[in-house]
Amino acid sequence: MGFLHSGLLWFAAAGSIPILIHLFNRQRYKRVQWAAMEWLLAAMKKTRRRMQLENLILLLIRVLVLVFLAGALARPFMQSAFATPFAESNTHAVIVLDVSYSMDYRGPDRTTPMEKGRQVANGILNALKTTENDRFSLILLTDSPESLIGEPSSNVENGRRQVGERGVTDYGTSVAETMELVRDALKKSTNMVKKVFIITDNQRHAWTVSEKDRTRVSELYREVSDLTAPNGGGILVYDVGGNVVDNLGVVSLDLADGQKVIATDQPSEFTATIRNHGPIQVSGVSMNILIDGAKQGSYSLTIDPNALLKQKFVHTFRDPGPHSITVELEADALSHDNRRSFAVNVRDALRVLIVNGERGTSTSTDEVAFLKTALNPSIDQRERLSHFLITEVLENGFMREDPRKFDLVILANLETIAPEEVTSLEEYVRSGGGLLMFLGDKTEAYTWNQAMFRNGEGLLPCELEKPAGYPDNRDVFGITGVDYDHPALSFFRDLKASLTRLPISQYYAVKPWDPRPDVRVMAGLNVPGGAPPPLLVERRFGRGRAVLCTTAPDLEWGLMPKFPGYVMLMDQICSYLAAPVQRFRNIEVGEPMEYTLRATEFAKKFEVVGPRQTSSEVSPVQVNDQAWHLSFGGTSEAGVYALMRVRDDEPAPALVSYYAVNVNADEGFVEKLSEQELRSIFPQLKFTYVDQGLGTEPKAITVKAPASNIWKYLLGAVLALLLAETVLAQLFGARR
Repeated sequence: MGFLHSGLLWFAAAGSIPILIHLFNRQRYKRVQWAAMEWLLAAMKKTRRRMQLENLILLLIRVLVLVFLAGALARPFMQSAFATPFAESNTHAVIVLDVSYSMDYRGPDRTTPMEKGRQVANGILNALKTTENDRFSLILLTDSPESLIGEPSSNVENGRRQVGERGVTDYGTSVAETMELVRDALKKSTNMVKKVFIITDNQRHAWTVSEKDRTRVSELYREVSDLTAPNGGGILVYDVGGNVVDNLGVVSLDLADGQKVIATDQPSEFTATIRNHGPIQVSGVSMNILIDGAKQGSYSLTIDPNALLKQKFVHTFRDPGPHSITVELEADALSHDNRRSFAVNVRDALRVLIVNGERGTSTSTDEVAFLKTALNPSIDQRERLSHFLITEVLENGFMREDPRKFDLVILANLETIAPEEVTSLEEYVRSGGGLLMFLGDKTEAYTWNQAMFRNGEGLLPCELEKPAGYPDNRDVFGITGVDYDHPALSFFRDLKASLTRLPISQYYAVKPWDPRPDVRVMAGLNVPGGAPPPLLVERRFGRGRAVLCTTAPDLEWGLMPKFPGYVMLMDQICSYLAAPVQRFRNIEVGEPMEYTLRATEFAKKFEVVGPRQTSSEVSPVQVNDQAWHLSFGGTSEAGVYALMRVRDDEPAPALVSYYAVNVNADEGFVEKLSEQELRSIFPQLKFTYVDQGLGTEPKAITVKAPASNIWKYLLGAVLALLLAETVLAQLFGARR
């Protein structure tokens, strides 16, 4: 026998209270000198035995009332053959059904884990005795889990309908994220027995967690195990996956290394990465290239076992504006990861605003002459020798230009910055613009720190101190500590000398700072003694980027502009900063589509057209006087989405941007995690493993009556005893 609430058994001690009251209040006799006493004593002896028996009966009833009440509150149960006549099912089944896209893997027998999973889920529902006290919850297992039936339910028909209607999604898998919903469902349950049924293909990726989350997840698994442990509950992992891991998938599609800007009439290079997850080489695999949905080319691929293949291709766009690129493999056992898209915004030119802090009379004395030549060497800016179109203003003319009309703003050796200029720049960068800041002899550290650093809240990534180095270019420093993984500098991975040998004589020293996630040192200077001072530092600011170069762009602080590497460096940094918004157009399933509208793009109504041509309306939210923000979260399906502007003065909805929503490529690796590995990785998770994989015979599913519910009978006995005590007390009292 066991007790559901054993701590309440202490209340059985209250059964001693009637005994104590009886002892304290029993009848006591006084000696009285009276002539008739002999007659009274004789009468008393006659009735004494009857009264004692009546009192003992009432005392016993009162003691049993309190003892039985305490026992009922403690919820006793028995799990034995003797208890069977008293048994009543009282189970809460939390059914966790994996609907990630790997559950659509079609095995050799043409069945999928999802089909097997539905059978298991329906078997659990059929085994419930909801006419008694059984209840269930239904949770969908993905990396964006959903509590489909969160509150304990007895409507089995609704459960079967939900299981039948739910198909495989484009989401990945995260058991850890889903277990938080499981814990919440268990805490809501009042059933005696709590069981969790996890129905999954038991993919290795599903159980993977980062090191920083491992402690939190382990405690979560321990908590769920503890919630299900009492009264014969527990966690059951139903493995419905197969043992075959053959699969091809497109794991990435992006611009080729060094390609940052996509401009009209210029070849743009892309790289598609395909993974062969299987143990054998595959040959003759067809990969199609689609531009804006139309096929533009095809490749025949050969991929080694368990290997990656990077396939490059080139396309020249003729029209500016939004475009989509899609690569598609021929069908295999798992089709969800055979297709991947990339959304771009093709420009006829990248518009750059250069604010010149020191206008000179010649190339050698002008602050930005070399910089302008590096970005666009043509004399006539309209010539297509470069994708940069430059507008130059002096320091006092900055406010006459609207930064939002440009893809990049460059500040070159400015002495001061007005507060309204700072506000304008911050709004510009926060909404996705790029900012490049050069320092020099005119830079005043205190003014810049007050306006642009602001104790780490401004655009400046670090606090300025003072100029350092060799005046008059007496000696030079090279470049060191280059972050070749940075997108702006990855071009130099095979051309290191072109970058590291650039000569710099003077630079602005900066104060050391604690590591920050939004600040990244891109390169430093090989100054003798101590750590290399920063040369290039990046700060993420909202949706945009700001890069600080601690030296000048002209010859005054070094001979760097006279070297070919200078041209390449400026082109790479400016291309990176001028086109950072591409990454916001390429997201994973479940991530929101975000867009910041400029005043010229404003409309009261926008539409999002999904991959199946379904349309959803979305309205902008005003951020400030000149900017509005759009957000759309309905990206549960992979494919290309179109953001359309709807205006009464336009004949048809206008295309604003494409968005590429792609699946999590890791989900395509369908290798299973064995029972032994799972137990060793998460020993806190106490579970029973059930192999219901593809090709195995289905196992019968039962939800046994948890135990005898004796407490109900004890409570009935309490009521009967109370009634008997009342009747007997009246009867005995009337005879006295």
